[in-house]
Amino acid sequence: MSHFGVLSHNGTGHLNPLMALSGQLLARGHRVTFFQKPELESRVRQQGLEFHPLSNLESSSRENERKNVSANSQTTITELRQNIGRIVGEVKKSLREMPAALRQSGVDVLIVDEIVLAGPTLAQMLAIPYFIISTSVPLNFGWSVSNRSSRYKPRLSPLSRLQNAFLHVSVLRLHGPVRWRLDDCRREIGLGPIRRVHEEYPALAHITQLPECLDFPRAALAPTFHYTGPFVDSAMRADVQFPWDMLDGRPLVYASLGTARALQSGIFRLVAQACDELNLQLVITLGGRSNPDSLADLPGRPVVVGDAPQLELLRGAEIVITHGGLNTVLETLREGKPILAIPIAYDQPAVADRLAWLGVAEVVPAKGVTSARILSSLQKLLANGSYRSAALILQDRIRNDNGLLRAADLIEAALPRRISLSGS
Repeated sequence: MSHFGVLSHNGTGHLNPLMALSGQLLARGHRVTFFQKPELESRVRQQGLEFHPLSNLESSSRENERKNVSANSQTTITELRQNIGRIVGEVKKSLREMPAALRQSGVDVLIVDEIVLAGPTLAQMLAIPYFIISTSVPLNFGWSVSNRSSRYKPRLSPLSRLQNAFLHVSVLRLHGPVRWRLDDCRREIGLGPIRRVHEEYPALAHITQLPECLDFPRAALAPTFHYTGPFVDSAMRADVQFPWDMLDGRPLVYASLGTARALQSGIFRLVAQACDELNLQLVITLGGRSNPDSLADLPGRPVVVGDAPQLELLRGAEIVITHGGLNTVLETLREGKPILAIPIAYDQPAVADRLAWLGVAEVVPAKGVTSARILSSLQKLLANGSYRSAALILQDRIRNDNGLLRAADLIEAALPRRISLSGS
């Protein structure tokens, strides 16, 4: 049996699938330890997983303060530079603080969230075999919009195109300041440049919970790359109280804009107005990051909660409104429900692009969104049965993939290779 160390981003869309995967490994007799900020210890230990606090990682409150910008200002180069500066800072802190923590815990295999960019370097410097896990669209696929679907034709300003190019080069392709800092740190400990890590110290496997049926056709992929499907385990979710008695029997619309960015109150107001006009009952979850009282005056008096039992609500929803985070998208498709995607940033446009291409969603970009556009999209989703049909087809494919079990099987099958990789 192995002792896995999990290096994860602290967002819910990363923690939920990685905790589900960890629970599956735990059930098979392995040990699993999460390395995260102390605030998450109780949540992790409640699931029977081990925990090692990293007090030097940045707190979510400071991170959210920097991200507390309106949807209309999210395409500025200033914000992108701030985010890249934050990533560089996290890389430096991880390489400085985590080696001692990993040695102390005695882990012998790492599970690395792909966006934890220091992960492969930590594995190489400590000679620990590792797996790369993509909880969303893999970075090497890119996060640009393909324009394959007539349902999603974003019109980008020159500034937005420049921002996307900067993101692609700096983070997804690891050029510029992030790569420079990584290479500086690697040079200090006697390692070569980061661009050679996949040759010098490759991952045992690269696994993504993106199902193959939700991706564009690809000519060739590395033999160690694997699509699986969503990592979902309802038993690994914390119990969340919800006022079920407030649901009145009208068609239910469930709306979540994620937890990784500040509350998009303006978008929620537009959604509430559109749902009120159509006499739809709206449930809004704020992802545990904001006070529901801040949206007490929304049109139609929707049910607004700080956190929600998402899996249960998805089963009863007619339509799901999401920013396009892959975690919510996959959980929605597992229930065969059509989607109104309002992508905001990062990988969200790339996910929404795939949903539109497959005919399961209407897409309204956050920039320039109006109540009228949301209203029109909801009307299409309700009146046109093709969206529901497409969602049911994907539901069948995704459930047949058994993504969680397949991912754990792939990890266990690759474990014997760790002996030759570690040289032990």
